[in-house]
Amino acid sequence: MKLALIGLPKSGKTTVFNALTRSEHSTDKYAQTATEANIGVVQVADERITRLSELYKPKKTIYATIEYHDYPGIFAREGDTADNAMLSEIKSAEAFAVVLRGFADEELDSLYSCGDPLAQLKHLEEEMMLNDLIVAEKRLEKIELGYKRGIRTPAISCEDKALHEICAQLQNNLPLRDLQLHPDEEKAVRGFQFFSAKPLLILINCSEDNPKEWDEALKNLNDRGYKAYSIAGKFEEELSKLDTEEAEMFMADMGMTESIRDRLTHWSYQLIGYLSFFTVGADEVRAWTLEGGANAVAAAGKIHSDLARGFIRAECFKYDDIMAHGSEKVLKEKGLFRLEGKEYIVKDGDIISIRFNV
Repeated sequence: MKLALIGLPKSGKTTVFNALTRSEHSTDKYAQTATEANIGVVQVADERITRLSELYKPKKTIYATIEYHDYPGIFAREGDTADNAMLSEIKSAEAFAVVLRGFADEELDSLYSCGDPLAQLKHLEEEMMLNDLIVAEKRLEKIELGYKRGIRTPAISCEDKALHEICAQLQNNLPLRDLQLHPDEEKAVRGFQFFSAKPLLILINCSEDNPKEWDEALKNLNDRGYKAYSIAGKFEEELSKLDTEEAEMFMADMGMTESIRDRLTHWSYQLIGYLSFFTVGADEVRAWTLEGGANAVAAAGKIHSDLARGFIRAECFKYDDIMAHGSEKVLKEKGLFRLEGKEYIVKDGDIISIRFNV
């Protein structure tokens, strides 16, 4: 899973990134804006993998991971344009975590007029939709030129129809994540990776001195369908530098039960609708990330393309069952060990072994 941290310059994206990845990239507000992304891989904390590893005692234990990309600030002011190569890279992420500045800073307010987090979000969303509209309209111009030259296929006609629906949505100032396209149309335009089609996780980066300050704004955002949270980025960054015992003591003082690493990885899973299934054995216990609603063949493909290509059956049992009964032998005796076909919809916590033949 790849998730992009985006926002206006000096909103605290890199501070959040440092807290997430335990990095030490510069967060000096006077530093020149970076020209490339910081990249870090974060392990997804999952007690189930820890307990399965204790049960099976494998040679390797592999947790799921999320790759976070901390991008330089984009769309800083009206009329600003971002580098096209960077925009394309940002759009390749599966979702965006939008960091909004909720802390006071007179100098930053004078440089970046969008001081209010809701105004920052509105500005970013409008720029994303404008960027999407330009891309869609340029493609429609090329399709129309092709029609005049006699180039018309069912695939192009499907794309044409989808792009007209997309333009209508954007011209009404509505993001594409709210647009329901026919599956064939959605597939036809998937390659454009439109900005406003991506799921958004909203993070208001505020001071730890007044954590309730943004409660009303968060309620407003959540009521509008966003997943929105407040975080004290600077405090979280300092917390990430402490050893475990010290960090737990400070978290208890703040009424926190999880670090930002654990919270943000869980929020990321919820945002995209992902689940975890597991493979177990003496060699390896491993968590795999899968889209919710995906079938057993898709799960097999996550493990290896050959398993999907030669899929025969999936041997399945539940995490809760193996923890309750302690061995696969008992599960088989109790009828809790199942054989599932290609169309079986994988559930969170399923433990799967693939029978295949290539």
